[in-house]
Amino acid sequence: MVNETQKTYWNEIAGPKWLGLGGAMEARLAPVNDALIEAAALQPGEHVLDVGCGAGFTSLEAAHKVGPHGHVLGVDISHSMLEAARELTTGENAGQLEFALADAQTEYFTPPVNVFLSRFGVMFFDNPVAAFANLRRSAAPGARLAFAAWAPLADNIHWAKPLALVQALLGPGEKGMPRAAGPLAFDDPDYVLAILRDAGWSHGAVRVQGLHLRGVSLDEEAQIACTMGPSGALLDGKHASLAQREMAYDAIRTALPGYAQITPDGVRLAATIHLITARAM
Repeated sequence: MVNETQKTYWNEIAGPKWLGLGGAMEARLAPVNDALIEAAALQPGEHVLDVGCGAGFTSLEAAHKVGPHGHVLGVDISHSMLEAARELTTGENAGQLEFALADAQTEYFTPPVNVFLSRFGVMFFDNPVAAFANLRRSAAPGARLAFAAWAPLADNIHWAKPLALVQALLGPGEKGMPRAAGPLAFDDPDYVLAILRDAGWSHGAVRVQGLHLRGVSLDEEAQIACTMGPSGALLDGKHASLAQREMAYDAIRTALPGYAQITPDGVRLAATIHLITARAM
């Protein structure tokens, strides 16, 4: 069964955690959306497939770009995330914005897709070569692919610092398989470009993009670090007690001013992503 582990994870663990943060994740990732939409160079009238659309905000922005004569289909494997995404459809965009439960690694999509878009979704494929080859089956002539993936952990202190603090409290977690499906699966540009070549895509390119994630407060950022990302995963993997979680929260909250920018508009956290583009052969 394809992607069964990820389906369980996003339906039972990650999806509910993401939504439980009450919109904080979408707000902090808004700069990633902006960079991705710019890289995709969407044009009015195009048909877009948003792979791993999550709560739908990237799909909504894409719908604004393609206009009333275009169409955006956001697909995801998480029921709960899609329920949230469907709340973004209104009378004004109902004809151009749609969401569906589908696994992009195996599904065939019609009509042909002009642009394949993904914000941190494609790194979770069980078999990325097969997945990208499958997407190409649904591609219109000259179709484009644009997706955002995380750069290495060392280039993302907003993850690296909390993880180090939790490791100091609880010890390291189990060593994962290299390049296993997950947030950092595509942190090596050469590896990603090889996947795209093997899957039949051409003109692959990786642009390293620095940006700042947007947070509301230090308290919220500490809560996010204890819930999502590598530090949150380690707390879950260690079956941390409430007391241990409180210790981790306090340690991260205390450390945050040392690596975050505190501005009148909130907290800014330096981050680095890879913007990866390609064309269908």
